[in-house]
Amino acid sequence: MDISNPQPAEDINITRVHPLKEFFLLSSGILFLITLFIIVLSFAADTVTKYIPFEVEHSLVNTVDINIGMDTTGPVSVYLQTLATRLSDHMDLPEGMNIKVSVIDSDTVNAFATLDGNVVFFIGLLDVLPNENTLAMVMAHEIAHIKLRHPLRALGRGVVVGIALASITGAASNDVVAGIIGNTGLLTALSFSRDQESAADKLAVEALVKHYGHAGGSEELFEVFHELSGRTNSKIAEFFATHPLSQNRSESIKKQTQQNNWPLTGEISNIPRSIVDEIKKQREKRVEENTEDPQSI
Repeated sequence: MDISNPQPAEDINITRVHPLKEFFLLSSGILFLITLFIIVLSFAADTVTKYIPFEVEHSLVNTVDINIGMDTTGPVSVYLQTLATRLSDHMDLPEGMNIKVSVIDSDTVNAFATLDGNVVFFIGLLDVLPNENTLAMVMAHEIAHIKLRHPLRALGRGVVVGIALASITGAASNDVVAGIIGNTGLLTALSFSRDQESAADKLAVEALVKHYGHAGGSEELFEVFHELSGRTNSKIAEFFATHPLSQNRSESIKKQTQQNNWPLTGEISNIPRSIVDEIKKQREKRVEENTEDPQSI
């Protein structure tokens, strides 16, 4: 019997494909999958936001150094923070989502919610609200925007995708994403859709009923807005640029209270006298400063 040990061909371990071509094909495949993943995330941005941990948003926002003259220590700020905490207790916020209220000393009639649980009030708005219930409606409305992650969604698909990728990769301090957030104007008034405003209204009314036992102040707030909308003051118009006024919103509140058998009216709580006096004092101070400096009028 003939036993032989044939030798393998010399080129048996040599690929017929050029190594650079293999590298190109592999790289192209990976790039295609990454691009496809980002495209899918982009189109699903609204859905993705609710899965982004609030801690990731908090970490990224804290990498941006922003100071626009907000006060968090004065008596008005402390009062608003206390009110926000009381309302938050009725709104079932996700774990780790803390509401932080600050005040800007300006005649501007506005309030807005932004990233990282920040709610900003302008003294000008506080100056036109008749009682605590209407104030609480505004506060609960802004907190609802935060709970529903509307500020994050309002920043656009690019930021949402960036934060989502940071969340997935664990890059909570991603400089690129933080830069995008900073460039969008973090603590500025964001624009929400009418559907988002309506959703925030519903959660706000529910919080009012749980806190006060009735929805009083919610409709009155829209009456105040209707009266203000007839004025031409640009500082007042600021609020309506970010909070679209609609008769349907008032009607929706009525319908919501009827469906849930909630009282639409009840005992109204006043804003504490000390806070009213502080707001008045700040208004008089601004008037005096404007008088001394005509260019600021």
